[in-house]
Amino acid sequence: LLLQESPIEDFYKFKEGSTWTYKRLETGAESKIAGKATGEKEGKVRHEWKETAKDGTSKGDSVLTWSVEDGALTVEARSYAENGNEMVLRFPVLKAGSKKGDTWPSPGGEFTHLGTVEVTTPGGTWKNAVRTQLKAGDENTPVKIDLTLVPKVGLVKIEIHDPGGAVNLWDFMRFRAGMNV
Repeated sequence: LLLQESPIEDFYKFKEGSTWTYKRLETGAESKIAGKATGEKEGKVRHEWKETAKDGTSKGDSVLTWSVEDGALTVEARSYAENGNEMVLRFPVLKAGSKKGDTWPSPGGEFTHLGTVEVTTPGGTWKNAVRTQLKAGDENTPVKIDLTLVPKVGLVKIEIHDPGGAVNLWDFMRFRAGMNV
């Protein structure tokens, strides 16, 4: 019995008002990230994200835009450093129609489709999660970023493995679908 592939739209096309909550662990420090879909324009779905430290202080805001470009689900994250400089990260998270073992280029590296997996986070367990991995950097300073997406829920897990062996983890806590406006 083969699982039917979910359309790429199932991973990012969410109604305005949809919200996500994540727990983030980075070098032992815990924070909460709250995201909200704020609308769609020209096929791009915009999310506003706010990160808050465990003590309640703001750790910053960012804007994510999800869209399909050149057949790949692409995310662009924009945030501002304390000095006011804009930081932009942009990469193709999932290639439409890709299967386990397929690869595609990304700025600074290459993505690989790792297959469909069962994933458990504090927010639930899913048997149909799709996992991809970005390998970036060079052989002396390799960085691996594992992303796990679930149809109709979106991004549920991020694991960033830095060259020193530390892991920055984002774990999905909750999703609430927005209502038709």
